[in-house]
Amino acid sequence: MESVQQNSTSSKAQENMKAFSKKPFKRSKTIPPPPKGEAKETKPIEKPSSKVEISQTAKVINKRKKQIQGMEPIKKIQQSLPLKNRPGIFFISGFDIKGLSSGDGGVSGMAENVPNGRHFSWKNEDQVLEEITRTSVQQPIILVGHSLGGDAAVSLANRLNSMEHGFRNVDLLVTLDSVGFDNDLIPPNVKRNLNFIGDEDVFFNDGPNIARDEDRTKVFNEIRSEMHTGIDDSKEVQKKIFSAISGTLTENRSFNELVRKFLGS
Repeated sequence: MESVQQNSTSSKAQENMKAFSKKPFKRSKTIPPPPKGEAKETKPIEKPSSKVEISQTAKVINKRKKQIQGMEPIKKIQQSLPLKNRPGIFFISGFDIKGLSSGDGGVSGMAENVPNGRHFSWKNEDQVLEEITRTSVQQPIILVGHSLGGDAAVSLANRLNSMEHGFRNVDLLVTLDSVGFDNDLIPPNVKRNLNFIGDEDVFFNDGPNIARDEDRTKVFNEIRSEMHTGIDDSKEVQKKIFSAISGTLTENRSFNELVRKFLGS
């Protein structure tokens, strides 16, 4: 039985081989050669251009660079702009005319040399008040005023001592031969007042200052030999003012550090 099956398979293989050999062999198609006398046309190879085309993005960038180069430089932020987290140190001048104010850089000169110092005229009392309200309550408020500027400084202290302004404290108030009305009584929101009085000008002498609450406000009156227009130029007076400002800032920093330690513990 097995031999019969082997014979049948072998015979079929032989028949397949015969059939395959009878089939014509298909050659692959070949391109005929060109006739004699005709040269084969060849396209010249184009060389890449030496100029590289700039992409649209690069063009935009280059255009933007040219625009930026033509722009004006950004102006620095002036010191007069209110900064919330810096001490509020305000120097206020009086009339800028001969006989009432030094006009030669006494108060303004101190403002330029004290870090964070800002200079205003007595006529800008409302602007100073606005600057104070923008200052953080954790920062000290220091007011230094000469002549009518001293009157404005006391007026500001009184305005801050109200519900509207949260009874804001004035850490240091310096008055230099103040001229005006109702500026002798220092409100209880002022911690310390240095009052320099010129004894050579009877007309401008506004008298000593008095604390409304001596337990909360310390007032120091000092009579000076300088004229009204020169009291803010005195080197000795300026030194005392600088020392008082420095001590106030140091006390404030120490107090804030103590509060932070207490709250962090």
